[in-house]
Amino acid sequence: MSSASGFSPLAWDSDFFGQRIARVIADDFGRDSADRIIRGARDASIDCLYLLVDAEDSERVVAAEGAGFQHVDIRITRERGISADSDAEELPEDIDLCSADDIPGLSAIARKSHRDSRFYHDPAFSRERCDDLYETWIQNACQGMADAVVVARREGRAIGYVTCEIPEPGLGNLGLVAVAADEGGRGYGGRMIEGALGWLARRDCSRVRVVTQARNARANGLYESRGFETVSVENSYHLWLGAGEDR
Repeated sequence: MSSASGFSPLAWDSDFFGQRIARVIADDFGRDSADRIIRGARDASIDCLYLLVDAEDSERVVAAEGAGFQHVDIRITRERGISADSDAEELPEDIDLCSADDIPGLSAIARKSHRDSRFYHDPAFSRERCDDLYETWIQNACQGMADAVVVARREGRAIGYVTCEIPEPGLGNLGLVAVAADEGGRGYGGRMIEGALGWLARRDCSRVRVVTQARNARANGLYESRGFETVSVENSYHLWLGAGEDR
């Protein structure tokens, strides 16, 4: 589907959820184009449209809400600089890289740890399938889809994770971050972040980016305490078009 349609189908999401899902191209979306894009999505048998717009773009925010999009998340993107001189320390004793033996335990953590995400706040997605999503995500990350998965260990057992990616030279991304619920408050989250920053710094990254939800107060405090500064705030919307009545 070309950008002329104003939306782009998402094959992975569609296959996983069993619904035809597409992302609206935000630059093409506005008050004058919303109806055309939605009609085109209906004609293409799209079940759900994702839309992400700058929270300060009042024209597009009004257009989205006027077109019936459901507000499901406020997405905050933060960045900080790192350097090999100050950040490239070796991993602390209780911080390590994941192994195949860690996957079952990390999968169980993932199923319970990401309830602040937009999928859980859209009742059209079943909670069980959302649990499956994050279990699949961490499994794929550990099996090579992420560049690294930094884990925290207690008595040899992995009790938390941070996924790391290098999407372009010099830039690192922190993806999924979680600590087992019964291990919270022990500082593992902060030590994993420091370990991930060190891992990225040793691979010549000079900037690190992380995305979280505004409703996730603990994560926001953690990133701010580690020097991450906000670079964008975006509203995330879903629009169900009624094509998939069995969802």
